[in-house]
Amino acid sequence: MIRPVVTDSAIECDAVVLWGDVYVSWDHDMYTIEGPDGSEYSEAGSAAELIEILDECAGDYEYVPEGSDSHTRPNPRALMRYGAQECADRFGHLDDDALLWLAATRITLALWRNTSVENWHAGKSPLHDGTMMRINAATTRTVRSMLSFDHVNWIAVGLVIVNPSRVLPTGQSVLELGLACHNPDDPAHEADPREELAEMAQAAISWGRRCCLHEKEFGLRTLIESFCVSNNGWFGDPSWGRIVDRFLTAVDDRENAHWRMRRTQPWFDEWFTNRPADIADTTEFRRLLQAGPDLLSEEAAEWCVEGAIGYVCQDDHANGCPRCGIPLATESPSE
Repeated sequence: MIRPVVTDSAIECDAVVLWGDVYVSWDHDMYTIEGPDGSEYSEAGSAAELIEILDECAGDYEYVPEGSDSHTRPNPRALMRYGAQECADRFGHLDDDALLWLAATRITLALWRNTSVENWHAGKSPLHDGTMMRINAATTRTVRSMLSFDHVNWIAVGLVIVNPSRVLPTGQSVLELGLACHNPDDPAHEADPREELAEMAQAAISWGRRCCLHEKEFGLRTLIESFCVSNNGWFGDPSWGRIVDRFLTAVDDRENAHWRMRRTQPWFDEWFTNRPADIADTTEFRRLLQAGPDLLSEEAAEWCVEGAIGYVCQDDHANGCPRCGIPLATESPSE
């Protein structure tokens, strides 16, 4: 069961409007779903109950396509079509599995990484870069498990991401991680993570509602494609295999161009030759990275981040690459 975020006092969040006349709000540890004009309402003590009630509401809803409410604001239809076309232009043909993985990385970025979680990570925090890589990968894996071209419960996807009880690769729950990063004496971390998680749940439901509406108008495939206008360089996106290959090539070669900014540092040689035990064998290291950074140990993940895995060159090298020391391609003289 996914529970609402329980706090010592009521959390005041603006109600999320769903399907025109259905509202969801929070009061302490209960979701309240109100019908038209507040004439009838239901209460849900868990996200599972909430999703069931909202599914019933959605079943009676007659969809009317959204329009633009401003001449300066892009029309939702134009944004959806642009996203789907940009996905095709940027990535070419992706099979269904690859497309769903890419969508999972983008959803994770929006509903998890670029939220209060990034604030937990910022500054002086126990949430280190290696840990961040692991929990992002684990969240991406969870989202991917809920995506298909048959049916997606979008509100359920959002609520699973922000579920305070979801266990992370660190062994902590999402809420426990937030509390571990909380420091009322530090302005960067003084916000109560329980209130932040409630706001994240609000955003997740609102996002899920928009996805439900857009799916009705544009179809499931176009909606999923619209998420995929770019890639993160994360586990799960089309470039991950290339990143792993190039990083592991550098791991076995001290003179590789990837280390050009590091090999002159006094700490580099010792660091380079003393990898954590679980990634000391390069073959096993490759297997773990390809399977997902959430499977690495904390020490191994931190070693990868220190090794700038996120900055591995992703160029296809078709025309050479000055960054990697590959000569530019030259044209043959015309005959």
